[in-house]
Amino acid sequence: MADKFIKTFGIKISQPLGDFFLTKIKASDLLQISFSEELQYIDENGKLKGSQRKSDDKRLKDIAKYIDSVEMAFPNSVILAVNYTEAGELLDDEEEQRWTLKQIQGDLYEIGIPISKKLAAIIDGQHRIKAFNDIENKDRLDIEIPCSVFFDLPNSYQAFLFATVNGNQKKVDRSLALEQFGFNVEEEPRKSWTPEKLAVFFSRKLNIKDSPFFHHIKVAPRDDNFLVSSAQKQEWYISTSTVVDGILQLISKNPKRDRVEMQQEHLFQSRNRKQIAAIKDNSPLRDLYLKGEEESDESIYTCVVDFFTAFEERIWKTRKKESFIVKSIGIQASFDFLKEILNRNGSNVTDFSKWIIPFEKVDFSDTYFQQASGIGRSRIRNVMLYANNWTEHLKLKPEDKQKVEQFLT
Repeated sequence: MADKFIKTFGIKISQPLGDFFLTKIKASDLLQISFSEELQYIDENGKLKGSQRKSDDKRLKDIAKYIDSVEMAFPNSVILAVNYTEAGELLDDEEEQRWTLKQIQGDLYEIGIPISKKLAAIIDGQHRIKAFNDIENKDRLDIEIPCSVFFDLPNSYQAFLFATVNGNQKKVDRSLALEQFGFNVEEEPRKSWTPEKLAVFFSRKLNIKDSPFFHHIKVAPRDDNFLVSSAQKQEWYISTSTVVDGILQLISKNPKRDRVEMQQEHLFQSRNRKQIAAIKDNSPLRDLYLKGEEESDESIYTCVVDFFTAFEERIWKTRKKESFIVKSIGIQASFDFLKEILNRNGSNVTDFSKWIIPFEKVDFSDTYFQQASGIGRSRIRNVMLYANNWTEHLKLKPEDKQKVEQFLT
């Protein structure tokens, strides 16, 4: 492991929301690798900003004084959601910079933590961590802090945890968190749903309804080895974030930009998807999303279901057990391919089989696809595009072109 990583060990804890890891991290390291963004109403009309409670300077000083005391102890865990940037985006295709997991034995895992970037969003415990900036006894920075670490946890689930953990706080905290990310979207006006909310809503629906993803989606790290080791009744699992990101790319090029813009209006007064209609965004299903109607939302959902139903019939059912097509890179590449189909043919496509048939005999279990997430994903996507003669934007090295042609012949 490179020097820019630090290593610690964690115990996997399985609970209904998903799996997380109990570990310990030095306070000095937490200050370097974590971040939080204040969530607050910024005017009387209910405009929102951020994603956490407003920092309390007096409270920070009080906690710092306690840290300096001889009887200092923090037995409760700081809750972290890792592999997210400060812009609120899940880190993708940069495996060398992501937090990593490696199973040691049973529920014991080695956790690799990159220290060059802040990739740990604090769900709960921001005051405990920030207070270390105000301590007088700098030796206290070496204190180990217990942490509960969630890998690749979608924003809405982060907000749900924040609201639940802080349920004894004043009501505005809980309502702010749920309003920010919409874990309870069913209780909100449909027209007010941000792209993230709609994508999360669909990911849940795909997992509990009769769909190709039924019981295949797990709130868990995107690491395929972890997902495979967690499999129980099903042959394969993918993470919620993989599906959410796949749906998002069909309706938004910048989900956080859309969310921030929509939050400039009050949730139950004038917030509406039309607020972002003027933003230039050519995502293939963007126009359906902007309508904000149940029928148009259902069209987006049906499009995803129809595509992956065809994919299941032509690819998944005949795949080898170890095929990469049902791992994270395969699902990501499949969503990429769906986006390309829609960009070329419009949003009214109902039969996707004719674009899948050209590569249905490809062996996606070949070790050629067993690469770091970005490379493996692009190789699978390249095969799909090449099989349909959509090569005008492909820049394949000669050896890659030769390999793709071998797969297709």
